[in-house]
Amino acid sequence: MKECQKLITERRSITFFDTTKEISDDLIKEVLEVAATAPSANNLQPWEVKVIKDKEKKKILKEICFNQQKVEDASAVIVLIANPKAAFEHIDRVLDSSVELGYMPKERRESAKERVLEVWKDMEQAKRKSIRDTALFAMNIMIVARVYDLETHPMDGFNEEKMKEFLGIDVEKIVPMIITIGYKDPSKDLLPRAYRFKFDEFGEII
Repeated sequence: MKECQKLITERRSITFFDTTKEISDDLIKEVLEVAATAPSANNLQPWEVKVIKDKEKKKILKEICFNQQKVEDASAVIVLIANPKAAFEHIDRVLDSSVELGYMPKERRESAKERVLEVWKDMEQAKRKSIRDTALFAMNIMIVARVYDLETHPMDGFNEEKMKEFLGIDVEKIVPMIITIGYKDPSKDLLPRAYRFKFDEFGEII
């Protein structure tokens, strides 16, 4: 089996973490920087993260996440934040890089900027794009984590308003999910993978 396929098919949503093992800050940064090669509309990368490792903060997060124990047991909790204003905040850096790397001639820069911002000023479109791209980033995080023998669990069971208040996240930003990350508790065994639909049950080729 090819290594990439192996990483994808072996990824599981782990509910029990080894509370005796921690992930170093450098390793978390490496995982996130590799994962940040995920695609995004116009390369705007409309995601932000807050990584919570502090034990007391994780206890508070557990309450915000309806007392799910894995939040406290995981080595870290990655809070994913989708930023609907990313186009206005990131566009200049992104376009300057595109010109420098030869993706577009300098004379097209301003017209490209106007075209992108015209789309992103529609708040519904901006929300949809930022959430979609942040989800792509999130999936990359979970696959990259397997490269380092780390386990993850994506979660949307939390009070978003309280999460924002606790972490000082702007009210206009969106928290589509959090990811617990750490090492699997070696004393626990995984059940077989839950049922997955076959292609004929969810798709067609036309």
